[in-house]
Formats: sequence, structure tokens, C-alpha cells
Amino acid sequence: MATVKGQSMLPTLKEGDMVFFKKYIKNKSLLKVGQIVIIYHPLKNIRLIKRVKNIIKNSIEVLGDNIEFSDDSNKFGLINNEKVIGIVTSKIKKIF
Repeated sequence: MATVKGQSMLPTLKEGDMVFFKKYIKNKSLLKVGQIVIIYHPLKNIRLIKRVKNIIKNSIEVLGDNIEFSDDSNKFGLINNEKVIGIVTSKIKKIF
């Protein structure tokens, strides 16, 4: 489980929402365009929640749904699939 921070995935995910994910396993998990994934930022020591925009061999392009506030492939380019932590399966909306 992970907690959403920031505005980059609005309106799909809001700050404080909780997401459940299945662990990404290289050569076993299937990534698809449109999925929401949790990744390690390729340049900073942080985790991000983004949507898969494009898949090119062993790399993916990820974007936030709220592009104006998103640190994503528009800034750091493609990321290696090994940076994927998990694939989001469901969410719990923040109530308050």
C-alpha cells in the first residue's frame, strides 16, 4: 500500500488517497499503456506514482495526469523497467 502525495495525478488520485499495488516482477509482470505504476525516480531517491504512456522494449514513458504539476518522463525521459516497484490495482479515497 502507498499514500498519494502531491497533485501530479489529479483528478484520478488526490493527495492522501491510498493505493494498493501488486509488486512488479521483471519478466513476469505485464506492463500496459494506461496503467498506473509506482516507480523509483531515476535521478532522485524518491518514489513516484505515474501513468504508463508508452512502452519501448525494456523502458517506459510515464506521465502524471496533471501534467502542469508532474515530475515525469517530460523531465527525465524514459525509465528502465527495473525502476518499476508495482502496478496499482485499486485505491481508497481520502475521506476528510
